[in-house]
Amino acid sequence: MSSATGVLQFGLQFGRQALRGLSQCAFQANEAAGVFFIVSVAVFNMRMAVFFVVSVLVGTILARLLKGSDEMLNLGLYGFNSALMGLALGNFFQPSPMLWLWMVVLAAVTAAVTLAMAKWIRIPFLAAPFILTLWAMWPFAESMGLTKVDFGAFPAGQLVWESALPSALGSALFAPSIMAGILFLAGLLISNWRHAVVALLGAFIAVAIAAQAGAPGAAINSGFIGFNGVLAALAAYILVAPDLRLVVLGSVLATWLASYVYRGAPVPVLASGFVLAIWLMLLLGWLNPRFAQRRAKGEGGSAVAAQTTGLE
Repeated sequence: MSSATGVLQFGLQFGRQALRGLSQCAFQANEAAGVFFIVSVAVFNMRMAVFFVVSVLVGTILARLLKGSDEMLNLGLYGFNSALMGLALGNFFQPSPMLWLWMVVLAAVTAAVTLAMAKWIRIPFLAAPFILTLWAMWPFAESMGLTKVDFGAFPAGQLVWESALPSALGSALFAPSIMAGILFLAGLLISNWRHAVVALLGAFIAVAIAAQAGAPGAAINSGFIGFNGVLAALAAYILVAPDLRLVVLGSVLATWLASYVYRGAPVPVLASGFVLAIWLMLLLGWLNPRFAQRRAKGEGGSAVAAQTTGLE
């Protein structure tokens, strides 16, 4: 095999790993979805799209240098947390030369944390490496030469479903706009149409809960409240079990838990609601067999109940 062929094969493999890393931001392993996600971010903010791509490249390179497993590299599982870090930095901080420098550094740190968590913890790490890394640097941002964006409080307003649903989808990539949400959904459709339906269901549940709870209309319409529900719905369906009941539970839990973080933590909520929700669901799944033991015949309960549960 010639050196040119070897370089071409390496480039194709690396490009596939990076694009799949971008698609894993919504739990896909699909290069086309990764391309759609780049475009989704780009129509909202070109600089954030550049951060998105550069960060996944940094994370993937570091994972290769640190001898991450080939299986996880090929699925893009080492790069997506770094990609999310790039998006978050582009979203939360004012543009500056220092931001570009820290984007590269923090993408690398996030990749290292991802490899460590993949090796040492037995449950899916999800977006935890990116969340923990950003939370750790958040109090020191000013001393790092970074300036936080002041978003201010969400004003009151009327819920607009036509804006809230696609914005919740786009906000999964820090791109809260209707067009970004539509492109995000298109990426899911190309990868797996069921996942697109699940994401829409997760957005609908989160928006409905927020509306019922009386959240500010602008917060709902912007997608800020809905994206944890979208991610939890996808993660529940793909990582826990393909069961729509779990999709609903995941979206409800994530929306609820994210509200607690938002109101009580001195850091951005990020995707913490969905991570906590999925970890809680996995814990409940582990506990469930100990509470679901079938009772012996005649051990309490009526005959009707026994027949209903299949005990007779």
